Amino acid sequence: MTFFEEIKFHKGKRRIYDIIFFAFLSSFIASLENMFPRPIPYFRIGFSFIIIITVLDAFKLRELILLILIKNISVAIAFAYIFTPPFYLGLCGGIVSVIIMKLMRYFKSAFSFLGISLIGALTSNLSQAFLSKYLFNLPDVKFLIVPVFVVSLITGSVVGIMTIFLIRND
Repeated sequence: MTFFEEIKFHKGKRRIYDIIFFAFLSSFIASLENMFPRPIPYFRIGFSFIIIITVLDAFKLRELILLILIKNISVAIAFAYIFTPPFYLGLCGGIVSVIIMKLMRYFKSAFSFLGISLIGALTSNLSQAFLSKYLFNLPDVKFLIVPVFVVSLITGSVVGIMTIFLIRND
């Protein structure tokens, strides 16, 4: 039994510790990623989602949403952007993508981790694009769809491939 399969059977306080551990591991990775300059404002590859995808099978949906909440809040506090538009964009993207990715895991034979990562990146970026319409009062989001799709293909592929290597080496 692998490390990630073992987590499924943890109960009580140990379960909470697991969620917190993976949330802060994900936060640490997201924090490192936030320290580097970005070629496009608000653009990140999303390396922290390697951790999220890795534990998709180990946690229930509500536990994954809690993990995303802890991750986003801790990173937002560390970088002093809590309750700002980027905070809400990241939270929205994270929650929407984790819901979609968890639903996709119910069809394990149909979707690989690469496919799950690609769809997760796409749903995260699209939900952020649509939310930004309301937060930033953008008149039209149509012009964002193609760039968002291209960026999602790149970032989703990178995260998916790295997740596959991590899981195979477990």
